[in-house]
Amino acid sequence: MAFKRKETVIEATDLNTITPEDAESRIIAGVKKYATNEPNWSKADANTPYLGHIIGMGIESANLADITMSIERQFLTKMTRRVPIEGTNDFRLEEGELGKLRILDGQDATAATPGLSIKMLMDFRHMPKSESYLSKVVGFAYISSMGEGYRLNESLKKLMSRIERLTDNEKAEAVQNLKTMVAQAKNYVNDISDSKRFAESKQKAYLLDKAAHDNLTGELALLQDKIKGLSSSNDHERVSALNAEQAELKTRIKMSSDKLRVSSEIASAADRRSPIEEAKVLEITSLISSTVAQAEKIS
Repeated sequence: MAFKRKETVIEATDLNTITPEDAESRIIAGVKKYATNEPNWSKADANTPYLGHIIGMGIESANLADITMSIERQFLTKMTRRVPIEGTNDFRLEEGELGKLRILDGQDATAATPGLSIKMLMDFRHMPKSESYLSKVVGFAYISSMGEGYRLNESLKKLMSRIERLTDNEKAEAVQNLKTMVAQAKNYVNDISDSKRFAESKQKAYLLDKAAHDNLTGELALLQDKIKGLSSSNDHERVSALNAEQAELKTRIKMSSDKLRVSSEIASAADRRSPIEEAKVLEITSLISSTVAQAEKIS
């Protein structure tokens, strides 16, 4: 089965007939048109983030849906039989006839790197799970935290460079800002270096997101009760206003659900650190510690 796109014909391949490494290389090649950081894209591996310009491929978040569609166009799967999920309008995919890959809404929420895209395909049974491959993939909890660290390090370096060009009062204010940022950097290093502290911080973030989501769903339930109570009312203006409020609240709940899905994934994985994740932590903490040492010499 082939899909024609402009002048290129992409031959879709059965995911059960290729290695994870083959699928990874095809995914990287497929997202080339969306990448703006050529140096990072050209040497991209399983753990190169799609987003961002510091260590990522420079892809804009608006293009993530295109990346998902690019992956769908390249592969075939046997997970094609639609099975309704009782009580909802959603469905899940079960094994059926070989056909076009479909990634359902939300399944790609944590597919932030080529390796995590492969993990997604394995998790949803589109291809066999390979523990040897997954042992080389940095989990989403650490990919997202690495991004925070590299952005913080970049901000420190930019502020240090700016201070060199300032004089008098402007410099004094910038130096004070630098001290604040140095404290943030030290906290980051301390938190991510200690796996227990790291897991606890991510669990707290998840609980905050869950509480916010629960509050929104509670608001929706109360609002729907009000609408139900006015079902036989002639106050059309009030009913219309409540329906508009309901639509807005459902949109906020959808956004909250997406955020909760991500924080739940991070919290559930934060207490486990693989050797490659340990190496990545050492890499970013060493980098930030070096930058902090330089920053502390500025006064």
